[in-house]
Amino acid sequence: MIHPTAIVHPGAKLAPGVSVGPYSIIGEHVEIGEGTSIGPHVVIEGRTRIGAQNRIFGFSSL
Repeated sequence: MIHPTAIVHPGAKLAPGVSVGPYSIIGEHVEIGEGTSIGPHVVIEGRTRIGAQNRIFGFSSL
């Protein structure tokens, strides 16, 4: 589920089961693995790859 206030670049690759919390920002070259949970107010930019089944807690920057 992608929260309506989250901003996900169309070039980002999100696997099935990824959830993105409120006010989070996911950049163009980001890949997020299956079942990963992104908390609120998270910023993920650059060429970043996150594997499956991870939890990124609120207010994190990657």
